Amino acid sequence: MPAGRALTEECSLNLPAKDRRVRLTAYYGPSAQQEMYLDERYPGSVKGALMRSHPCKGALDTAYFKFEELPREDAGKSLRNTVRAEDGQRLLTAFATASGARHGCPVG
Repeated sequence: MPAGRALTEECSLNLPAKDRRVRLTAYYGPSAQQEMYLDERYPGSVKGALMRSHPCKGALDTAYFKFEELPREDAGKSLRNTVRAEDGQRLLTAFATASGARHGCPVG
C-alpha cells in the first residue's frame, strides 16, 4: 500500500434481538489518525463504543478498531447496550485480529 493512503474496513452484524445491530470498523493510516482525533475531540458522541488502537509497520502506521452497537431506528439515539461489555470486547478482538491479518498488521 502506498504511503499516505487511507484504508477503512467495516463489518455490520444483525443480533438475535429484534432490530439490533452492531458495527465493527477498522481504520488504517491517515483515516485511523483522523478517527482517533474525532473520538477524542467529541467525547461521548459515540455512546456504547469500544475502541482500541494497534501499531502497524510500514505505510499503514496505526490501526484503530471500533465496536459500536447501533440504536434501534424507532428509539432515536438513546437505546443501546444490549451487548455485554465482555461480549463486545470479544467481537472487537476477533474483528481486529482478522482485519489486521488481512492487511499485514498482525494483532496478537
